[in-house]
Amino acid sequence: MNGIKKDRPASTSSSGGPNVSPKPSSGATGTVGAAAEKARAPIQGAQELATFARQATASGQTEYPIPQSQPGTQIADYVLVFQHISRKHLRSSTKVAASERTRIGTEYDQLVSRIRSTGLRVTSREGANGSGQILIFVKADVQLLHRLARQEALSDYLHGVLSVQPPPPRSSSLDAGQKKDVSGLHLTPASRLRLVDSLLTLPSIASHAVQSASGKAQVPSGAGLRLGSSEFPHLVDMSAIHDPAYNSAWMKRWAHISPAKILTGVGLEDLDSIREHFGEDVALYFAFLNSYFQALAPAALLAASFWLLARNFSPVYSFGLVIWSCLFVELWRMKERKLAVRWGTLGVNTVDRRRHDFVPRITRTDPATEEPEEVFEWWRRELRVILSLPVVALFASLLAATMTLMFVVEIFVTQLYHGSLKFAVPFIPTALLVVAVPQIMAAWQATAVAITRWENHYSAKSYDYSLTLKRFAMQAITAYGALTLSAYVYIPFGETIMQAMVQRGFFKHSIQEAIRQGKMADKGIDFHINPNRMHTQLFAVSVTSQFLNAFTELALPMLMRKVAEWREERAAKNESGPSIPQRQDSASSSGTATPVEGVEESEKRFVSRVRKELALPPYDLFGDYAEMATQFGYITLWSTVWPLSPVMSFVNNFFELRSDAAKISLNTRRPVPVRAESIGPWLKTLGFIAWLSALNNAALVYLFQQSEHAHLDGHSKYETSMRTHLHPTNLTMAPPAAGSQSMLSFSRLLPRNIPTSGPAGAIVAAVLVALLAEHVYGLVRTLVRHILEKLVWRGSNEEMLVRRREWVLRVETLKSHADAEGVEEKVREQLSVGQGEEEAFWSTERDVGAGAIRDSGKTE
Repeated sequence: MNGIKKDRPASTSSSGGPNVSPKPSSGATGTVGAAAEKARAPIQGAQELATFARQATASGQTEYPIPQSQPGTQIADYVLVFQHISRKHLRSSTKVAASERTRIGTEYDQLVSRIRSTGLRVTSREGANGSGQILIFVKADVQLLHRLARQEALSDYLHGVLSVQPPPPRSSSLDAGQKKDVSGLHLTPASRLRLVDSLLTLPSIASHAVQSASGKAQVPSGAGLRLGSSEFPHLVDMSAIHDPAYNSAWMKRWAHISPAKILTGVGLEDLDSIREHFGEDVALYFAFLNSYFQALAPAALLAASFWLLARNFSPVYSFGLVIWSCLFVELWRMKERKLAVRWGTLGVNTVDRRRHDFVPRITRTDPATEEPEEVFEWWRRELRVILSLPVVALFASLLAATMTLMFVVEIFVTQLYHGSLKFAVPFIPTALLVVAVPQIMAAWQATAVAITRWENHYSAKSYDYSLTLKRFAMQAITAYGALTLSAYVYIPFGETIMQAMVQRGFFKHSIQEAIRQGKMADKGIDFHINPNRMHTQLFAVSVTSQFLNAFTELALPMLMRKVAEWREERAAKNESGPSIPQRQDSASSSGTATPVEGVEESEKRFVSRVRKELALPPYDLFGDYAEMATQFGYITLWSTVWPLSPVMSFVNNFFELRSDAAKISLNTRRPVPVRAESIGPWLKTLGFIAWLSALNNAALVYLFQQSEHAHLDGHSKYETSMRTHLHPTNLTMAPPAAGSQSMLSFSRLLPRNIPTSGPAGAIVAAVLVALLAEHVYGLVRTLVRHILEKLVWRGSNEEMLVRRREWVLRVETLKSHADAEGVEEKVREQLSVGQGEEEAFWSTERDVGAGAIRDSGKTE
């Protein structure tokens, strides 16, 4: 629990797979051999997995074992990069001045001393050739990690995290606790890496209360390192180090799956393995993606049936889609709570980790905990959020204006303009999409970071929450803007807008010249909307864009890396010239090497691998979550246009599960584990999209229907037309023809002065229908949440476990009062001395009440 798990035997795996942990060596070369074994572990593990794969194939077994993450197989836990020669000197090939070398050397010594003061082991190696860098490797011993784990457990207990048992009493020594932990428990690799990262980056590890509860145990202090600090300006990078053996086993297992399990995704044991190796935040993402993939199966089945029936804009399908989105969001809410209990992180969001950039206004003593507390009033932060809204609105308007310009140029200008360079006009929207939109988004990313920093959040969780919402809001405008313009502007008002532009004289001379040259008919512009436009747009984002995203995420980085490696090898060969064969000694020619040579070779492989990992970009969870949230929006908001969209997403997500695993293993650095009990702002985002889908589907179904020409030869079956919404009481209009008015028309309920016979009136009525659907959705969501709470959570094993943990905490609290009750008994004995007269007064022998009542009958 809480990142600690029971020891498993070192020689076997729970899944029956090969053991990838190194075997201890003995003999005269035991120390050297142990170091060599640790360095070889990743390669040796991969070889053992390959051997097991061949055996499994020969025996007919179709699945690889669940990868078991073994701590201690890496030579180092963490690597820091120190730039001792600046890039300016590297580019100019000039020597560094002696005074600057002295200053950099002093900074390096202070950095190493700061790290060693935390109890970590430190060593260094040269960076890549010509980089001017020093790689500082860091590792923590077991005793230090157990002290940190115990302090983390105490902090969790103080903050009410239900994942930990009551901590040992203060009188227990840390050494005794360590012996017990070492014999029965050990840290997962994710917990080990997280604690090392905390030790490096946090200035203080424990609060005063935790230090007091630690008794005589020494509480380590953090190094407080951060990139870009004025104290260590030459510290340019920090990174965790991958475990190739685990990555190889992970990819092989997920790449080879039995056909019977294609629809079920990955199991809980696989997610447990990810959690133990990469941490809860990454494991929660894969759990969410797996649950989303499983939930898409019934949605894809429903969508495929309506696609086969050629029924787009179906009210039944749209209603089912909205119910599905509501069910999925609420089911995931229960699922992540269960996972938080399973992984021991329920309530962990209350344990806030202070941000480096937080600037308190005052420091005071918390009246509840009596701990020092840095305070920045909530109303000041909320005021800054309100003051930043105009900036958000400015960027949203700029982005919307750019997309509207793209829309106008694509639809109208290409039809109206017939002057010089007409061939270039159709490329203007593409140029705006490729050049202008990324620039606006990049500017917004920097602005969003600046605004969120200005809001001065205390914890990293609240900072990430606020920044995520800001970033995804603009991304959603980019993703859904084109379809929104097509649905609510192009189809209802496209011809009207074109007529208005012609009447107002836009491109008048160009049109006249085109008519004179015979390029246009004498009657001028003959413009008709494209009834298949929405389907074409949704097909592009559902099929083409998802394929391109998969290519750019996985294949393109690998190709670019191979090209870069080929160029480096070619440059190295050109510089060194033809290689000269060297004489081999007897040891090397016989294929054996001494232990020292083996250590050196293993160390070279390890350092070379770390250099390559440092060239990779950090892993960004935002991109993966944003991709899935955007896809969820396309399905729930727009798939009534093209019902096959959920099917395409279902197929895509089967490969997305595997490609994301490969991306983490091959194309990004190892993520630093972060404890989490929820997917955070993404749950709010999914809930908002599901709510918005009720409004949008109601409006789309009310406004549009399948064109009457859709089933004719030469026409697409996805052609769209507006439903007929005529106002029967509007006396200025001719009465509608029989059967021409839509069965879904509510326009007759609108006032007479609203032009309900045209698109404007239909849009107004659609808004009213959407608002009604929103109220119905709110009731349905409340009912679904209530039912799922009873069916899924109440009475589950996880709910029983939470109740039992709460009960154990209360029982332990009662036991702590046992000594106090003994003291109270002694106090009562002391107080009874010298009170004989009072005791005689209260004696039952002198109580006359009952006797007086009995004797009263004798006097009559």
